[in-house]
Amino acid sequence: MKLSSLFFIMVLTAAPTLAANLGLSEPYETVTEQYLIIHDKLATDNFDGLIAAAQTIQKTVAADPHKTFPPEFAQAVDRLAATTDLHTARLAYKAVSIQLIDAFKLAKISTGALHEVYCPMANAYWIQSDPKMAHNPYFGKARENCGDTVANF
Repeated sequence: MKLSSLFFIMVLTAAPTLAANLGLSEPYETVTEQYLIIHDKLATDNFDGLIAAAQTIQKTVAADPHKTFPPEFAQAVDRLAATTDLHTARLAYKAVSIQLIDAFKLAKISTGALHEVYCPMANAYWIQSDPKMAHNPYFGKARENCGDTVANF
């Protein structure tokens, strides 16, 4: 096996998969893509780039002329964007996740590619794209697969 092939396999198995181009209307598409980036960062204990993704969500929500997301979502994202470490980011992510899940349910979002997952140990929900295995953003690598799919979007 070539070294490049081995690297490709390692990359595919090392991190949760992100869903790209979900076919959602704006601002759902951009918000969801950035949310999944944040999920991936938290699930792999990586703070780098997390704030940038939260800031992109902030800008997208602020620029939305239709005010698709409620003020509570924007406030939760603001708290996430102001975090300085993984612990506080995980706490803020809970509120972002609850708000996004509620928005998806209210809008009856259905992509076939997104899954609502629940972790009883964190007593928290999140959205991810991997349908087969939980990638826990609240415990990261310490309990990476703790969680069960409870709904699909």
